[in-house]
Amino acid sequence: QLESIISTKQGPKAVYGQTKSMQRLTDWRNAKIRQFAHKASKRIVDYALSCGANTIVIGKNKTWKRSVNMGKKNNQNFVGLPHQQMINMIRYKANMVGITVICTNESYTSQTSALDGEKPCWNNGNKSRKKQGLSPANRRIHRGMFRSNKGLLVNADINGAMQIVRKVFPNVSFANGIVDAVLHPAKWSPLI
Repeated sequence: QLESIISTKQGPKAVYGQTKSMQRLTDWRNAKIRQFAHKASKRIVDYALSCGANTIVIGKNKTWKRSVNMGKKNNQNFVGLPHQQMINMIRYKANMVGITVICTNESYTSQTSALDGEKPCWNNGNKSRKKQGLSPANRRIHRGMFRSNKGLLVNADINGAMQIVRKVFPNVSFANGIVDAVLHPAKWSPLI
């Protein structure tokens, strides 16, 4: 039901009230998402403990939901994900067991090659490679696959994660710490 009309920078906007059934549905959805976030964040912290890690690095861009363009349906699904809530849960659970959580800007981490030791910055990104005449400018072969300058194939998310770590710890070396299971990760389902 229409409650009122307010004026915004974009023009007049209708404000609708919420019925009790709509509020119950919203509360049910929020509780379900919060429950999943608690379970997932606990698994992440437990995994970090089992590996003996003392730091968790999370990539986060300040305005990543604002100008997203992945198609109407994907945009709606992505914007509804509570990334900050998940980060907060990981942070407080990790702090309880003595693990440090660091959030960093993840720009240029998926465009640069971790296996080649490239620094994740604009100079090594796709636009810069195109200006320099380096081929290929975009090394993402298809969704989920990244080809390094040496021709090695790596999962694009793993490449991005290694570059996010490199942004926080510039002198990190992956020479002794990468195994085949990391380069070709298995899917995890929360239903198992």
